[in-house]
Amino acid sequence: MRNFPRPIVVVSRCLEFDKVRYDGQVIHSKIVKDLQPFVDFIKVCPEYEIGLGVPRDPIRIVRRNGDYRLIQPKTGEDITEKMNAFTQFFINSLKEVDGFIFKSKSPTIGLRNIKVYSGEANAPVVERGTGFFAGKILEKYPDYPFEEEDRLRNRKIRHHFLTHLYTFADFRRVKKDKSLETVQNFLDRNKFLFLSYNKDIQKKMLELVKDDRKPIDNIIEEVESLLKQLMAKPPAFKENAEAARLMFNYLSEGLSDIEKQFFEALLTRYEQNKICFSSVTEVLKLYSMRAGMESGYHTFLEPYPDALIPEADEDRDKNFWKQELI
Repeated sequence: MRNFPRPIVVVSRCLEFDKVRYDGQVIHSKIVKDLQPFVDFIKVCPEYEIGLGVPRDPIRIVRRNGDYRLIQPKTGEDITEKMNAFTQFFINSLKEVDGFIFKSKSPTIGLRNIKVYSGEANAPVVERGTGFFAGKILEKYPDYPFEEEDRLRNRKIRHHFLTHLYTFADFRRVKKDKSLETVQNFLDRNKFLFLSYNKDIQKKMLELVKDDRKPIDNIIEEVESLLKQLMAKPPAFKENAEAARLMFNYLSEGLSDIEKQFFEALLTRYEQNKICFSSVTEVLKLYSMRAGMESGYHTFLEPYPDALIPEADEDRDKNFWKQELI
């Protein structure tokens, strides 16, 4: 079993925690609730932090002659400077972080598709962009794991986000240790995971750690830069299949021809979109345990705790054949 790191995650305070939303509600988020035993959350609500109160009148982003302002239409108050000052204060106070989960559709903390208006009231939407607070955070932490809570209901997005998050948290431990051996071990245990993401970038990483004459701080900085590039987007199904096939080749010594044929047929079904990739990795877990091999396999087969895997079928126990009463 893996020794998982404990990620540090900045989260919108209204998600599962406090009644700080403009309407005084707490927004329920399964991913945030699921993560609570496994991560350290840093909670933030920019609007509440600058003193707008709860409940409060809504605010919006207004574009005036190319300038973007944060306005509360009912009061006419321009809170742009207050928000910018708080955002900078928050960034300065953030010492360590591995990822971010923000509330969707918020004019301050939303990540995408946020409405920008041409005026304070009775004005049309002229464009869509990023929330005031979220935009500055994205500038400070480019290529970090960022997601909105509603998108994390999608299994693929959730899986990539969690894989990204736990990999960054693991590398944060590597940076603290500051030894070449620790960096090499990090690359070794992520061998097949990184192969599935981008084998060319993985190759560059491995070349970096071969030069023990280079200062360790420089090596860590360059590996981190490559890591951000590598995990910028999830692997395609072909890369997943290639990494799984290569891992199986390492594990196949002593297996019968029937077992080898079975696994190849399993991979073919995955490539044909007949089964999920988790069906492949579960079989690989069994073979890796039989072979007694662990290093380089863990993160590909178990990138984050199993407890964070969502239900396979939310309607499993629903009786679809129960007669409806008219």
